[in-house]
Amino acid sequence: MIEYLILLFRILVFPGFTFILALTLFCDWVERKIEARIQNRVGPMVAGPGGILQPLADFIKLLTKEDIEPQGVKRLVFKFAPLMSFVIMVFAFCFIPIDGASVLSTSGFTGDLLIILTFATIANFILFLAGWASNNPYGIIGSARVLTQFLGYDIPLFILALSPAFLAGTLSIFNIVQSQTVPYLLLAPWAFILFIIVIQAELEKDPFDVPHSESEVVGGLETEYTGAKLAFIHLTRDVQMVFGATLIVTLFLGGPNGPVFFGLPAFWHAIWFTLKVILVVILSEYITTIFARLRIDQVLNLNWKIMLPGAILSLLATLAVITWVIPWVT
Repeated sequence: MIEYLILLFRILVFPGFTFILALTLFCDWVERKIEARIQNRVGPMVAGPGGILQPLADFIKLLTKEDIEPQGVKRLVFKFAPLMSFVIMVFAFCFIPIDGASVLSTSGFTGDLLIILTFATIANFILFLAGWASNNPYGIIGSARVLTQFLGYDIPLFILALSPAFLAGTLSIFNIVQSQTVPYLLLAPWAFILFIIVIQAELEKDPFDVPHSESEVVGGLETEYTGAKLAFIHLTRDVQMVFGATLIVTLFLGGPNGPVFFGLPAFWHAIWFTLKVILVVILSEYITTIFARLRIDQVLNLNWKIMLPGAILSLLATLAVITWVIPWVT
């Protein structure tokens, strides 16, 4: 009975749903503050100390707004796609060792790295369906761009994720983290740099935000969404942002690994994991604010002509390190 209560606590509170939601809203606040400072604005400042409760207030406000459903929409998909995408992304977090162990088990299973990458792909595809179902030309164009972009950048994403997997000799996320006595950022910095660029594209953040560029397609796939549906689309975007940072931390920065003081290893693991995620979010937001938006043809050319060959060369370089450098050093 106690084991089930502990599992329920881990799923619903920490490091499960409540912690993931709180971390997501906090990172959203960090992003908005950084972007405001760089663009000489104030940013959130009313709800809570320094505006820290503004993301939560925005979510609650959207939940209370009128839920408008246009004529001619694919009703079932239009209604449930935002919620389903959010649920899949939260479920993907259950395989990440946030406090030294995944939410559902201690060590996960072999191949769970591929599973969570697949979940991210499915969530993006459901968002594409959300725009397709809205019966709006801007929504359809935006969703088509989402499909084009994430299908293209998924290939280098999977290839680049193999670099830390090969360095660890496993496709288990838990074992990849445990094997990082030295962060893989130092062993394969080229893979780390390319992975950050690909994650920016997967998250549709500047300079890769053509699927919802307001100057061209108004709001993209979310143009016709209001109320609770729009709230969950925005929340899904925020969860995806944190999930991308989590992948970078897990694969290249040692995950929750860090010094443990005064016992309580799970507590310190969660602290180090959270700090690393926030640092990656800050880095990602700096990239977002520094670079201008690319055109859709530039996004595709960058993928097929640069990122895909670069991902393959990165994997070959990692294999060379495994074959010649690491045995020589050890």
